[in-house]
Amino acid sequence: MSQEQDGKQAIEAVEEHQACQEQQGEEAEESEDRETIKHLQMAIQQINELYQRQRYKEALLGTARLQQQYPEHPTVMSLAAMVHKPVAPDKALHWAAEALKRDIYQPDAWRVRMSVYYDRGEWSAFETAARQLAIVAPDDPTPHLLLAQYQMRRGALEQALLSLERCIAIEPAGIAYATYSYVLAQLERVPESKEAERKALEMNEEHAYTFMQLAWAADQRGEHEHSLKFMGEAVRLDPGDQQVREEYMDALQKTHLWFRLVWWPAQLFQKLQPFILLIIWIIFAIIQPALLIGFIVLHIATYWLSRFVVNWKVYGRPWVS
Repeated sequence: MSQEQDGKQAIEAVEEHQACQEQQGEEAEESEDRETIKHLQMAIQQINELYQRQRYKEALLGTARLQQQYPEHPTVMSLAAMVHKPVAPDKALHWAAEALKRDIYQPDAWRVRMSVYYDRGEWSAFETAARQLAIVAPDDPTPHLLLAQYQMRRGALEQALLSLERCIAIEPAGIAYATYSYVLAQLERVPESKEAERKALEMNEEHAYTFMQLAWAADQRGEHEHSLKFMGEAVRLDPGDQQVREEYMDALQKTHLWFRLVWWPAQLFQKLQPFILLIIWIIFAIIQPALLIGFIVLHIATYWLSRFVVNWKVYGRPWVS
């Protein structure tokens, strides 16, 4: 009986020892996992900082090193997609796809796809990515804002309004209220448009595109002087942006007759399709070479005229070194 008890005790001791070893092993694994997660988080944070400061080459090198350490990690693949987006959009899409194969709930991968497809005008793919991002990252207002922009392009103003309301409900922002004001103005809901403008201005956002949306809303309401004031703020904030400059020039035309007479002929040529321009060049070259030279000078002058006017508005002089 004593031997049987000793045997049982020995078995229990072995089992206890095994359990203890297993527990120690699990604790070691958990400790290792925590260290891995901590290291990964720190590395991702450092790469994100480089990316935010537009030091893309260093961010790409850091990501490549991280991928060597974690070749199958979906978060690292999402990071690779993000840092490739400004410099190599096709590679960004590749890494986003690889990340989503392993984990469909990777918000950064969906953000990259949404952004690249929006920039390229691949609307069906963009809409899919935006709606997926809205599901996996319900606190992100960006997909709703971009969906609203896309819906406005299609003329689906009521849908755009709903998307903007979702965006504002998640995170009230100046650009969202400004776009909301513009959509309301197009729907001829003038008092609501002005109220949205007021809320946009309360946000104190120093962003050119916020003021440009407010300018469009004011112009849509027939308030051309008001529109010019907003476009003046936009061009002050980002004088190098071509779209902002052109919109400012358009606003000037609507409020100043003298400028309309100067700018309209140059703008007309600027808006022609490249193949039409080529045909005109050929015709002028055949009929009268001097006309071709004048046409080229006028075409180039369009760009510089806009730069001079914008520089005068922003810096008080036509030329800035």
